[in-house]
Amino acid sequence: MRTNKIYIALTALVLCISGMLTGCTLETSGNGKLDGYWHMTAVDTIATGGTCDLSQKRLFWGVQAKLINLSDRDDLSYNFFMRFEYAKTTLRLFEPYQNDRIEGDPVLEDATKLEPFGIEGMEQSFKIEELKGKKMTLASENLRLHFEKM
Repeated sequence: MRTNKIYIALTALVLCISGMLTGCTLETSGNGKLDGYWHMTAVDTIATGGTCDLSQKRLFWGVQAKLINLSDRDDLSYNFFMRFEYAKTTLRLFEPYQNDRIEGDPVLEDATKLEPFGIEGMEQSFKIEELKGKKMTLASENLRLHFEKM
């Protein structure tokens, strides 16, 4: 009789755990190595071969789900969100918003505010030249951006 109670209790426990696990879904973004917090360390001008060292500046791209947060930790007025599409060799950014929860994250009207992040317009496409470990290199028609993952 006692073994029947233990058997019934164990069966009920297994059924409860099974029900909880069945009700849960694990959500993934599908961004793979792109997801994370990236420090922009340098920008190269492709036409001239010049390089601007940004390693001492605190310019970051935070990638999660379908949004990229662009933030300048030295000038907090430069804090934006952009939607993006990621394929294995390309990254397209579009629909920029000012990160301002109180004002409802308004659409960004001035594309020049994105220039410190290597983005030259309201929509920008990059070729992914490197995305390995803690290194990422993106190239547009005019610029090559270098990042380190934090």
